[in-house]
This record gives sequence, structure tokens and C-alpha cells, in this order.
Amino acid sequence: MNPAAAPWLRRQALLTLVAMPALPLAAVALGGSLAYAHVRAGRRAGLALTHHRVPWSIERRVRIVHLTDVHVGPTTPRRHLRRVAEVVRGLGCDVVVMTGDYVNASAYHESRITELIRDLPAPCIAVLGNHDHWTDPVRITRALEAGGARVLRNDSLVVRGAGFALPIVGVDDGRSRNADVARAFSSVPEPHRALVLTHDPKTAEAIAPTGAPLVLAGHTHAGQALPRALSFVTKTIGMPYLRGFHRIGRTDLYVSAGIGHSLYGLRAASTAPEIAIFDLDPDARTRTSLTSRTALTA
Repeated sequence: MNPAAAPWLRRQALLTLVAMPALPLAAVALGGSLAYAHVRAGRRAGLALTHHRVPWSIERRVRIVHLTDVHVGPTTPRRHLRRVAEVVRGLGCDVVVMTGDYVNASAYHESRITELIRDLPAPCIAVLGNHDHWTDPVRITRALEAGGARVLRNDSLVVRGAGFALPIVGVDDGRSRNADVARAFSSVPEPHRALVLTHDPKTAEAIAPTGAPLVLAGHTHAGQALPRALSFVTKTIGMPYLRGFHRIGRTDLYVSAGIGHSLYGLRAASTAPEIAIFDLDPDARTRTSLTSRTALTA
């Protein structure tokens, strides 16, 4: 080696060592900046109210409000739960239904589940999700029941109100392998009149042969913080029902974006928290939907 070149080579090596950490740091800074903008856009998007009018064989129009994936704790502030309850109380619903994942990985904030149920209109019918089963299904069930909710674990009931009777079937969570469709429908003489609740949308594939007209689910958070383009990826990895309506045989599946989140702060504008409203209407001929927005904080 040319001795005159040694100082230059040493300088180049030093500059390379100094510059190498700057590349990942720059990537992290850029990613953080994009994520921050993503989250701010999500917060500005507020709370989505999706309103669906659905043809139904029933005595009169019945309004159902669907909440899911509350994930109480740091990822879903108490003020957001209070706001959700306030909005629901103003919707004039006949029944509130909830489709699981009330916690993340701990039952530490279980009292907030009870608080939320007490703030909601009655009756409230609920099923459990995978996070509830992975945490403590007995404690989560007790927290729901303490607030006044009826928890269906592969079971059914008939909700009777002023001038209507609506069968509701609760199929337990399929993600944690607790779903038993046959048991859930064992006391349902007319499945074609029943509203079905479950957590994991894929469970609807096992429910569809019953002929139930509508299955409500959650679980996906509408893709959570992922861009819409990645819905293709989710289908590839076995999550084909990301959000909204899907047709499976004679059954409609609706997947709500849900209220909470399993990752702190990361919720994109395209996956804004959702309250889904379903008017089961004997006078409707076709299904119609519209979406409005309201602030997530009062």
C-alpha cells in the first residue's frame, strides 16, 4: 500500500463509522414523523358513526348499536369511553351489542368495563374476544355482568321490547378456539330471524350455513394503523374480512373498526374508532349505509 494513502484511508474509515448510525437514525426519525402525522390525522378524524338500514323480518324497526374492541386501559382513555357512552345514549337504540376484546393483556382496568356498561342504555348483550380469553374470561364476564350486560358464550336469548322480539345468538370467540356454533344455535328455532354476535370475523364462515341474516364482529380494528393498501397483505395471511360488509353464502357479515386499540396511540384516520348503528327494518327493501363523524372528545 502507498504510505501516502494511509491517512486518507483512515479518514474515510472514520467517516464511514460515523455516518453508519446516521442512516438508521434518519430512518427512525422519518418513520416517527410520518407516524406522528398519521396519528394526528386519526385524532382529527374523530369518531365514525356508520348507519345501516337492513331489511329484516320483524314486527317493527329495531335499532341496534354495535360496539367492539374497547381495550380499556392506556390505549383507550376513560374520557373516550365516556364520550362513546354519551353518543350512544343519544342514538335512541333498542339494544346495545358488544363483540369482545374489552381488555388488552390484563384485567387491571376491569372496573372501567363495568363503568362503561352502566353508562350505556339497556339491554346490553355481549360476547367475549380473544384478549378476554387470553387474560381471564371469568373476571371479564363478571365485570360485564356487574354493569348489567348479558354475556352469551355459545348461547342465545330473545330480546323483547315494545312491540318486537329479536333472537340474538352469541358465538364465543373463534380465535381462541372457543366457538361452538351448534351449541349456540341449539335453542334457536328460526335462525333466519336471528342476529348473531361473534368476535373473530372468520367465525362467520361456520355461522353462515345456519342461514342467519347478519353477523356482527370486530377483532381487526379495520387494519389498525396499517395503510389501506395493506388490506391485500391481511387477506394473504388469512384475514380476509378487514372491515365493513362481506357476503358469505346467504349471510351478511359486518366487521366494525371498534372503539379502542391494542397499540398505544396508533390509529390511522382510515381506521377511526367506530360506532355502528343498524336499523333492522321490516319496511326496507335494500340495505343502505351512510357515515357521519363526531368528535371523540366532548
